[in-house]
Amino acid sequence: MKSARVVGAGLSGLAAAWCLRDAGFDVEVIEAAGEPGGLIGTMQTPHGPVERAANAFVWTETTAAWFARLGIAPSFPLDASRHRFIYRDGQPRRWPLRRGETFAMGARAGWTYLTRRMRPRPGETVAAFVTRVAGPAAAGWFVAPALQGIYGAPADQLSAEAVFGGWRRARGGSAAPPGGMGEFIDRLYQALCARGVSFSFGAPVDYIGGPLPTVVSTNARAAAALVAPHAPTLGAALGRVRLSGLETVTAFFEPRPDDIAGFGVLFPRGCGIDALGVLFNTSIFPGRGIQRSETWIYSLAEGSSAAPAADRVSADREVLTGRRQVPLGLFATTRPDALPVYDAGIVAVKAHVAELPPWLALSGNYLGQIGVSTLLARAEATAASLIARASGRG
Repeated sequence: MKSARVVGAGLSGLAAAWCLRDAGFDVEVIEAAGEPGGLIGTMQTPHGPVERAANAFVWTETTAAWFARLGIAPSFPLDASRHRFIYRDGQPRRWPLRRGETFAMGARAGWTYLTRRMRPRPGETVAAFVTRVAGPAAAGWFVAPALQGIYGAPADQLSAEAVFGGWRRARGGSAAPPGGMGEFIDRLYQALCARGVSFSFGAPVDYIGGPLPTVVSTNARAAAALVAPHAPTLGAALGRVRLSGLETVTAFFEPRPDDIAGFGVLFPRGCGIDALGVLFNTSIFPGRGIQRSETWIYSLAEGSSAAPAADRVSADREVLTGRRQVPLGLFATTRPDALPVYDAGIVAVKAHVAELPPWLALSGNYLGQIGVSTLLARAEATAASLIARASGRG
């Protein structure tokens, strides 16, 4: 049987291993950590589940196919989750722009479209691009808080070309395994073991050589060292990718009639709240406990507050709700290198991926849009491309 290897047992690596096994390869997965999943996982607590990172998949045809092959019945969002808020003028608002700002945004966007200036310019930041296309109010009160919650970085640090250059509107809502995102990882890992895929945990990799077909599914920093001997320019580009850190704090409270019901609230910078956003977990999916579950998301960037997680949540929650409430349980997860910063470094990486030798491929969140559903689709495409190139058909 043909052999292949995957370096990294996060979601990307596990999905790539499945695709290679489907193609008839004898696959080995090598992982530096002691367990699969990478950033994704679910902690089961007496109060309810706590997600370490993403809380759901975008429900696409690709996602549906993965749920089906793993035998997972998807849990879809509650009706209350349709309400999403951005904080402005001391309260959460479903539409943060004032009437005049909304009119100005529509007029500017219409003119930009008619004059065919909708494409990002070279070197343009997201903040500059959205200001040019839709006006400063749309940039500051709408797009900036929305994107910082996705990309973990301010809009004036994000590259418009990296964020919007290959953008495609995701169709459909979201879905999650009933037991949390960790259930997906557990099912996928168990299914791979049952299919004969071998795993080596606690095994850092310093060098890889060909011609054994290999998928590198690590973060950009680790991938840089592995790729550099075979594609020096790409390796250098990967090494320049900046990584942003996040801390997520899930707190459980006694429910109250005046609790905000909805998906969550995003907080623009300078609004008096340190968090990037808060998710109201028990308003999003069923089965998230009988208590109120909230996940507060904080940046670990230089200059961020160093206060303990409990103090940060307590202070921010008081500003949002006007009251202090002692949590029944609080669980913090710190991820120093959670996400790649989608600046010009991402554009450079994408420009040099074609330099990889035929036996080597990359699969990770530094190659396209961030999101767990995107990672599944990219793993499929990466495995297919690697198989074609390694066999001389690509």
